[in-house]
Amino acid sequence: MDNISGAISGLFESATPYKNQKYSHLKKECISAGKLFEDPVFPTVASSLSYTGYAPRDIVWKRPGEIASDPKFFDEGASADDFAQGSLGNCWFVAACACIAEDKSLLKKIVPDYEEQEWSKDNKYAGIFHFRFWQMGEWIDVVIDDRLPTRHGELVYVQSRSKNEFWSALLEKAYAKIFGDYESLKGGQAKDAMVDMTGGVGEALELRDYTKTEEDKLKLFKILRKCKEHHSLISAAIPVTSANDMEAQLSCGLVKGHAYSVNAVKKVRLGKGLMSHFNKEKILMIRCRNPWGGTEWKGAWSDGSPEWEKISSSEKKDMGLTFDEDGDFWMTFDDFLTYYTSMDICHIVNTSLITFHKSWKEGKAFGEWKKDKCGGCPNYNTFLKNPQYVFDVELEEDELMVSLEQWDKRIDRELGKENDTIGFFIMKADINRKYRMHDKLEKVHSGTYSNARNQFSRLTLKQGRYCIIPSTFEPNCPGRFLLRVYADKNPDLKELYLDEPPPPSSGFLGIGSKKPKVAATQIMILKAEGLEVQDKDGFSDPYCVVFCEKKKVTTPVLRNNINPEFNERITVYHRKPDEDITVEIWNLNMMRDRFMAMCTIKMSERSKFDGHHVFRYELFGKDKEASVQKPGTLWLRLLHTTDMTKV
Repeated sequence: MDNISGAISGLFESATPYKNQKYSHLKKECISAGKLFEDPVFPTVASSLSYTGYAPRDIVWKRPGEIASDPKFFDEGASADDFAQGSLGNCWFVAACACIAEDKSLLKKIVPDYEEQEWSKDNKYAGIFHFRFWQMGEWIDVVIDDRLPTRHGELVYVQSRSKNEFWSALLEKAYAKIFGDYESLKGGQAKDAMVDMTGGVGEALELRDYTKTEEDKLKLFKILRKCKEHHSLISAAIPVTSANDMEAQLSCGLVKGHAYSVNAVKKVRLGKGLMSHFNKEKILMIRCRNPWGGTEWKGAWSDGSPEWEKISSSEKKDMGLTFDEDGDFWMTFDDFLTYYTSMDICHIVNTSLITFHKSWKEGKAFGEWKKDKCGGCPNYNTFLKNPQYVFDVELEEDELMVSLEQWDKRIDRELGKENDTIGFFIMKADINRKYRMHDKLEKVHSGTYSNARNQFSRLTLKQGRYCIIPSTFEPNCPGRFLLRVYADKNPDLKELYLDEPPPPSSGFLGIGSKKPKVAATQIMILKAEGLEVQDKDGFSDPYCVVFCEKKKVTTPVLRNNINPEFNERITVYHRKPDEDITVEIWNLNMMRDRFMAMCTIKMSERSKFDGHHVFRYELFGKDKEASVQKPGTLWLRLLHTTDMTKV
């Protein structure tokens, strides 16, 4: 198994039978009874077609054997050609399926033991099939019967170009079953369907953010090319401004409102023959696929256009170029950005330990906005009532991906429900934060709120601890969510449950029980000035260590600095509030770190620590040099309180 296949396999875990319907058990029952499976959970009635209960009277449910004389699950394997959109407005699902069909590793997981599901002499046909989907962190195995909606003997919804191939129609039926009916698949985002079929991470891109300069365009091209290298699934769309625009075909051949799958991103070398190898001129190209098939791009570099004479036969072969009427087409990246305005990406996140590609470490948390933990967005003073999570960035700087996924409300469309407007806020946290935050520290990210099923952000953060708060826009909107954080090093994502330290547990007959924590002090280490030079280049690599009641907390290192601005906060909880706190400054060395200086926070003066005033501390040595003043000063903002829900 290659590294990518191994990484993809790692996404899939054992699946839970949906509605407790076990495929192997049900199939054995049908074979023993000599009958074809009829699904009682998703019956052939109008409510399975539409949540309104209305359905055209001329719909007839037929099994594949009643539609084609020689039905097959796959006809010459799976490909993007197997998905042509029917009369349902679900091109977002079709585009996602077309992307999936291109990747055999993904396909094998969505369509389990497909060899056994094929019509053949060796397999006992029982009219039952099953598919796997990802739903909020869990893989489910969905069983269906093979009765499909038809009109005049033709499939009504998704269908393959091969009239006797049925896996695409069966897959659509299984997906419709999850959401209650076919109509619930009308309208959506391709990234959601991609995530449901991979367990990956969805990202929406607005292309206008990358079209202002040539540098921006090249940045986007590199992002997309890297995504394809890492087996990400990509879909693109052309906007509609009114209902009349939907499905409108432009003169260039593109169709508004359609979700096109993107299956290749390449730099193409111009020139022919031997000279092409010395030609440095390259053109940025992208290959798209129309879920309807047939209707394609008619502009420059379209099928059969004269521009193709500019490149060599070997380059064409490397591109996999064909001029079939299959919905596939190439266009320049500039033309692509002229017409398309948005993209959906599903990142197949590689968490494999053995890989040649970038490997991510995942932090995952299942959460819920409940009555007492549903405080709305940062505009509300109840914002900090929301669920709170902390995570760590271990490297000096790290790129992260953050995804917040809510439960898809399309399953409750018949009740008039819609997705909540959601988002997340990330701020600095105390280095040693273990209990819920009661104030806001420095904001490092606050994305837009929307009613999309998921919110995604890619950001770069410096070393430290951070607090992420997922929320609905309005307060009092209960619901479940899944929060995922990916980084180079384990982010160690944890929920903060308690507002303050719990009372100590009592020992036997009270013997050995600890004293309760009765107060708290917040130490905001703002900056140091004029520290002693430690390195040959005239700088230091300082960090602070705070000691309180035999416990210590260490700040990140600030390299090449004798005037470091730490801006790090530490919160300590006291059993002995009279005991002084010390702050030591150390220099990072390759062999052994070196003590530089320290100061003492006199707790006898704690009445002055109101959280507003900044204190300037002179620095001294320690032990035998405790009275020796050292170069530099340290600036601290201090807060002391006996109300531990204020820190």
